[in-house]
Amino acid sequence: MKARLGLLGGMFDPVHIGHIQAANYALKLLKLDELRFIPCSTPNHRDRAAVSSEHRLNMLELTTEKYSTISVDPIEINRLGISYTVDTLSAVQKSHGAVQLVFVLGIDSFNTLLQWQNWEQLFKLCHLLILARPGVTMQPLVENLTHLSDRRVDSVKSLFSSRFGGIFFAEDFKQDVSSTRVREALRSNKDVSAVLDKRVLTYIKSNKMYQKL
Repeated sequence: MKARLGLLGGMFDPVHIGHIQAANYALKLLKLDELRFIPCSTPNHRDRAAVSSEHRLNMLELTTEKYSTISVDPIEINRLGISYTVDTLSAVQKSHGAVQLVFVLGIDSFNTLLQWQNWEQLFKLCHLLILARPGVTMQPLVENLTHLSDRRVDSVKSLFSSRFGGIFFAEDFKQDVSSTRVREALRSNKDVSAVLDKRVLTYIKSNKMYQKL
């Protein structure tokens, strides 16, 4: 059986418990050999990060160092400039040969797919695992585009029956933590210890990050 590698991209500004829950969920559901967080440097379709790439990378490493199957790949930060998911997936695929790639993303991000650079090429590189988010309707993009609807599978077995090109919707994934709300809480001096790794929280305080504007 080919190795299965999951990639979860994002700003991670900051990384929080929801990201770890998503990683562990994907690992268990898809029986992945490894999941890597891919922090982006300069996203093409989102606002800039509140803190530097270096800080976001450091916080990710602090959070993931205790997990044997979750790691951080700085490929996009090292590349500098605008990050395109298709370029990252292509680079990872070339460096890993026959590995089966799964790109993990939330339904809110998936619903912006048509704005992504060369988005059609994604399906020649990986499968997509789409995670539910409270308040965001599942599947609108797939329902409106026949060629995407045809890619939807209803089981993990079906997803991995081909090397790439499938879409699996994880409608039972439940988590409602967002980096935006974490930043707002930090700026208001609210307790966020339940959603941040304590080492990350110490790092944030030591570096005086996410303070009131």
